[in-house]
Amino acid sequence: MSKIEELFDKTELPSTKWTGYFDVYERHLSKFVGKAPKILEIGVLGGGSIELGLKYFGEGTQVIGVDIDKRCLAYKYQGNAQVIMGNQADPAFWDEFLDKHTDFDIIIDDGSHIMEHQILTLQKTFPHLKTGGVFICEDTHTSYWPKCGGEYDKKGTILDYRDWE
Repeated sequence: MSKIEELFDKTELPSTKWTGYFDVYERHLSKFVGKAPKILEIGVLGGGSIELGLKYFGEGTQVIGVDIDKRCLAYKYQGNAQVIMGNQADPAFWDEFLDKHTDFDIIIDDGSHIMEHQILTLQKTFPHLKTGGVFICEDTHTSYWPKCGGEYDKKGTILDYRDWE
């Protein structure tokens, strides 16, 4: 069991993660442990993922969560974490947000899982990822789900995205 999975099992705030993510997270994110990374997490849900990030990466870690659900503002963390209300589908939100917050080591999109939202989030936030940083888009299997704008072999999904400006 990876260190990140062990910590996940002990979080006080709720979170949902596919167990297959833990080894991938450990492989790509362990280089930031003890280095006080700045993290942007889109989609806060129960707050457990922010709690996990603060514990896993250690002292000095900063996590900024973005969500549309005001209940996320009530979560309490031990460490440098804040939740900002915003809609990942709104380009104006991203423009305003990224005027104030930039230079991320890690960006995790675990938001709506709708194709247009994932692509917009990638377009807007990726330029604000530091060299050597890691961008993770969770739940890309929704690229096959019609309710999220996906379908097998469909152009315009996050898995098919190639249209860099």
